[in-house]
Amino acid sequence: MCRLRRKPENREGLLLKNIVRMRFAKTGRARYISHLDLIRCFQRAVCRAKLPAAYSEGFHPHMQTSFATTLPLGFFSTAEQMDLELTEELPCDAVMERLNAVLPEGIRILEAWKGTLAFKKLAYANYTVRIPSESSGELYDSFCAFAAQPEILTEKRTKKGGTKEVDLKPMLEVTGAESLPDALELRLCLPAGSTANLNPMLLLETWKKQTEQTWASPEICRTELLTEEKQKFF
Repeated sequence: MCRLRRKPENREGLLLKNIVRMRFAKTGRARYISHLDLIRCFQRAVCRAKLPAAYSEGFHPHMQTSFATTLPLGFFSTAEQMDLELTEELPCDAVMERLNAVLPEGIRILEAWKGTLAFKKLAYANYTVRIPSESSGELYDSFCAFAAQPEILTEKRTKKGGTKEVDLKPMLEVTGAESLPDALELRLCLPAGSTANLNPMLLLETWKKQTEQTWASPEICRTELLTEEKQKFF
């Protein structure tokens, strides 16, 4: 059982936060792990690694972890980020090494550092989309025409459970498109923050519906998290 550790305080009673931020990959079968199960997975790993995690106060203390954003089920990623608050100062490399030794296959920490930006500063994300096809040239032409439209209207679900018409065009930035022998590869920069967010699948489904295209299930990988200025998020 994981031992509870209280957060240290200074003489003024202010909490002294020691937060390690980690970038991790979610690949293979792990891409089908839900966000809630992912949180539990990391909490179990922290306990198994015997890291001095900080816990909240109250009758039901919980481990002080937070995640930058939710990754849609089935997506790959090499850019996920999480914060872990510790009660003791530990080298970031040591935290990464101890967690990687106990994390399941498909989840691996790639780097760790002392976090600086609050997750609310996250605004965009880069994605690579790969659509398997023997007619990738036709798909390339179709997507270019789709993306060049003055507006791209579709129905999007609201937080209240309804739908509303939105224009995806202002949110779409195509940073690359390539017709490969066996696939169409797209590189997209899309809103991924708390105020604006565009799931790549909504964009692809809108394209598919408008053009009546048929193609195999795409492979979508989130490759980078970005600030409002589209700089690498730290």
